[in-house]
Amino acid sequence: MKKEKCKMESAKLPLKAVAIVALVLLALSTAVISVDAHMPGARAPPEFELEPVVIIDDGTEIEITIDDIGEYHGAICVCGACAFRASQLGILEIWGEEIPARDDIRIISRLPTLGSMHCFQYVTGTGPKIETKTKGEYKIILPDGTKITNMSKKNLKKVSKGNTLDNFRFDVCQNSTGECFKVVVKEGVYPENFFELRKKMKFGIPENATSEEKALFKSGWEDTRDKFLTSPNWELFEGVEEPEEEEPDVVGGATFFSILVIGLILLLGLVYSRKKAR
Repeated sequence: MKKEKCKMESAKLPLKAVAIVALVLLALSTAVISVDAHMPGARAPPEFELEPVVIIDDGTEIEITIDDIGEYHGAICVCGACAFRASQLGILEIWGEEIPARDDIRIISRLPTLGSMHCFQYVTGTGPKIETKTKGEYKIILPDGTKITNMSKKNLKKVSKGNTLDNFRFDVCQNSTGECFKVVVKEGVYPENFFELRKKMKFGIPENATSEEKALFKSGWEDTRDKFLTSPNWELFEGVEEPEEEEPDVVGGATFFSILVIGLILLLGLVYSRKKAR
């Protein structure tokens, strides 16, 4: 009996060791996810309606929705939503009512983030695992002129440390004509101190974010994402004019009222004259 007990205890030891290792690995993986995830604990986006980006791929019309971008990237994030709206606006400004061919689209981004990259790669057909017969062009060139050739997740995270509002500029161009439209995010779309808080949250620069700063950044992240999903172009981007509201046609209304009054007077006169004739 003693021998059996000793065997049972020795058999338990490896199981305990395995359990400890598993817990350690789980903790490490959770730590990585908390750093790289889009925004842990973020509220769901509000209800919204966004028109798809429509392109032609080798004669086939394709509709690209914001949900397609979210699925390709892993979630609908701030940078992905911004890039989607920038694609919409740039294509509208260049092609108008026409539908662009995918291989006629060139996008130059100043923003080195995964969310924006995945969106622009999807639109241009230049990313991995995208079913496409034709491809446009997509480049990342930082505001200082540095061209990013290494678009790995690790490198993009590294070069994105100094992101500011200046990075949120995108050129959407037509290859066949060379015409480009510069899409520039307005000041005020991102809340004050957003990028400083981002450095603390993602990189611990100059120090780790406090619990209050984490909550503030999370709230700002959610609000900015929602702006890109629900706000009109003129509230998001420079150089887009708000459509003028149609003023009521006072002259036309007065003319109609005058005609109505004259008609009533004539009708009353006609009725009176008939009664008098009797």
